[in-house]
Amino acid sequence: MTIKTLGFIGIGKMGSRMVPHIAATGIPIHVFDLNEDASKALARSHNNIVVENSAAAVAKAVDAVITMLPAGPDVNFCALGENGLVDGFSEGNMLIDMSSSQPWMTVELAGALAAKGIDMIDAPVSGGARGAEAGTLTLMIGGKDEHVERCRAVLEPMAAHIFRTGDVGSGHALKTLNNLLSGLNTVAAAEALMIGTRFGLDPEVMCNVINESTGMNSSTKRNMKEQVISRKFGGGFAWDLKFKDYKIAMELARVTETPVPFSSLGFQLYEAANTWIGDTSGKQSIEWVRWYEHFVGSEIRKPANDS
Repeated sequence: MTIKTLGFIGIGKMGSRMVPHIAATGIPIHVFDLNEDASKALARSHNNIVVENSAAAVAKAVDAVITMLPAGPDVNFCALGENGLVDGFSEGNMLIDMSSSQPWMTVELAGALAAKGIDMIDAPVSGGARGAEAGTLTLMIGGKDEHVERCRAVLEPMAAHIFRTGDVGSGHALKTLNNLLSGLNTVAAAEALMIGTRFGLDPEVMCNVINESTGMNSSTKRNMKEQVISRKFGGGFAWDLKFKDYKIAMELARVTETPVPFSSLGFQLYEAANTWIGDTSGKQSIEWVRWYEHFVGSEIRKPANDS
C-alpha cells in the first residue's frame, strides 16, 4: 500500500530540516509540534505542509506518521496518550519512529499498536543537523520487510545511506550503540590530544596525522578541529540527547547481561561532566571536553605562538 499522505510530529532542530526533503517530492505532509510557531514557520517556508493541532488530528489525515521526538516515553505518549495517534489512526496505518528511543519500549509500543491493526517500524538517524539539512542522513531501520518497503519512498529523500538492521526495535538498539561508541571516541581523542598538547604538539597537526593513520575516529575527523581546537564548542547534537543515549546504551547492556567495564568507566566520566555542567540547556555533546579540560587544568588549543 503506497503512502499518499504523511504526518510528521516533532518540528525541532532535526525535524524542521528533514520535512522539506520529503515535501519536495510532492507528498502532502501534516505536521504537529507543541511549539506551534515552529510548525507554522515550516509551513510558510515550504509547499505541501499543513499544520495540525494534535497528534490525533495528524493521524486522522494521513496514511503514515513519522515521529522525531526526544525519547521513547515521548513517543509512547504521542502514540497512546490523550489526543494521541491511536485516536486518529485507522487500521493499516503506519508509525515510523525516527527518534532515539529505548529499544525495549519500541518493541512494546509496536506490540500495542499491532493489537489495534497499526504497523510500526523504527528508523533512527545518524548525521545530526548537518546531515538533516543536506538530506544525507544514515538510517537504521528495524521492522518487517513489507513494512520497510512501504515506507522507503518517504525515507529515501532524507538519507544517503539506509541500512536494514532486523526486527522492530533493532534500529534503536544500533543507534544507541553507535552513540555509545561516539561518546567513547570523544573521550579517547581528547585524552590523546591533551597528552600531545601538554608535550608541545599542535593539536591540529595531530588531528591531520591521526586522520590519515590508524588512530582516526569520528571525533578526530570533525569535532576536535571544528569545535574544540577552534574553541567554538558548538555542534549539532545537544548534550541532553547524547547523555540520554549513553544511559540507554548502559541499560541495554544491563538487560542483555553484557559486561562493559570500559563503557561503564566512560559513563562515569559523562556523569561527572553532567554534574559539573549543571544547567545543560543549550549545551552541546562536545561539552564533555570542556569538563575534561577543567579536570586536567589545561586546554586543547594551538600553541600561543602559532600564526
